[in-house]
Amino acid sequence: MRGIVIGIDGAEPKFIEKWIDELPTLQQFYSCYGKLASTLPPSSAPAWTSIVTGVTPEKHGIYDFFYFDNGVKVVSSRHRRMPAIWNLLSDIGKRSIVINVPVTYPPERVNGVIISGLLTPPNENFVEPKEIKKMLADYKMEHLIVDDLPIRMAAYYNPEKVKKILYEWIESRTKAAIKLMKNFDWDFGMIVYRATDLVQHFLWDKEEVFEVYKKVDEEIGKITEKFRANYFIVSDHGFYGIKKNIFLNNLLYEKGYVVANKKPSSLIIGKMLTRLLYHMPKNFTHLPFMRKLLFSIAFKEKMIDFEKSAAFCLSSSSRAIICKKEIKEDIIGLINSFEDDGKMIMKLHEMYGKDGISYLVAELKEGYAIMDLLNFGKVLEKPGKFHFKGEHSKYGIFMAYGKEIKEWDRNASVMDVMPTVLHSMNLPLPSYTDGNVIDIFKKKKKPKKVEWQKFGFSKREKEMIRALAKLVK
Repeated sequence: MRGIVIGIDGAEPKFIEKWIDELPTLQQFYSCYGKLASTLPPSSAPAWTSIVTGVTPEKHGIYDFFYFDNGVKVVSSRHRRMPAIWNLLSDIGKRSIVINVPVTYPPERVNGVIISGLLTPPNENFVEPKEIKKMLADYKMEHLIVDDLPIRMAAYYNPEKVKKILYEWIESRTKAAIKLMKNFDWDFGMIVYRATDLVQHFLWDKEEVFEVYKKVDEEIGKITEKFRANYFIVSDHGFYGIKKNIFLNNLLYEKGYVVANKKPSSLIIGKMLTRLLYHMPKNFTHLPFMRKLLFSIAFKEKMIDFEKSAAFCLSSSSRAIICKKEIKEDIIGLINSFEDDGKMIMKLHEMYGKDGISYLVAELKEGYAIMDLLNFGKVLEKPGKFHFKGEHSKYGIFMAYGKEIKEWDRNASVMDVMPTVLHSMNLPLPSYTDGNVIDIFKKKKKPKKVEWQKFGFSKREKEMIRALAKLVK
């Protein structure tokens, strides 16, 4: 049986449960529904990578949209240390169609088609094989920072405009999926709708959030009515409303760990940019000089002297502090003892250490969000008009639907998705996976694990897996 994974980025369990009667497509899945534990941090880059690889961030190596290497840089598919499900399927002749999964740029050569997702730079090739691009003339790509920032501005002034942009993105994903699945043979499909994440960040408590959920439900219905498969609906994390922002770099600056390059010059530029973006079209941010300016602000190049700083917050999405190893315990003590209204609100976890550096990730109390901006102001503040209104929580959703799927109402982990999909296709699992097959199948069959190696396996294993695959049509 073919398998299709549909991602609803940031789908919040409370919203699904509250609105299920008004989401007719998801209602078909609701007999097999539970919460899906995210990664730490509960961020799109590590969580989606765990979903498609079946392993923890410690194994696949992606913790954030950004990484630090003598400066803040953007991650890519090349940083993923473990194979994705489409790599494994390609090795045994199975075909995949993959659309808009974060951290898939540059798109890989696989047995099938990949349209890369979030982190694809503007004006770069986003599809493999490249010849398929001719079929995608009206495809709407979304880009980190250069698209997110103007939408954030519009969310305050014109929520209807935001909804219109998000609808275009949602419809574009569906059209591409249907066109490709109709025109090419395939065994596995995956499509991610990111609009739900953005609308919750920008318009957390607004009616537009429900309307975007409803639009995604409608578009998923267009796919499920056309293709027979086992369907799996997943989200990388959930959401909650933000009561206060924690400006970690302000705290580290106050304590002498962050060394600033210059004080408020970039802050003045930021305020001017905010006013400008309200009056300019969204495509204005794609102009080369604007892209350079926006990424310079995001990378904190003008604000923080990385060479002289002993510790700094890498990004809001990672919730990470990078510090010199000799002060690790001091930083952990500072953050873990930080209080709001007499209550501790953060707990640091060390993800890894190398070359004298420790990478520490904050686990947050619900209601709080990290801000990486160094603005020399307060450490704790209520969200301003252009700040995010919603933040990632640690539980997303898992749903499944198909002839072989039974009723189920427990919880699972993002690492369980890939093993479960492979099992649904009657294929063995790589022995290195951290996840397990979720108990959602009517027919009991013990999962078989094999020594599947990175982007391939031994000749003996390959022959065995191909023999198993031939049984599945």
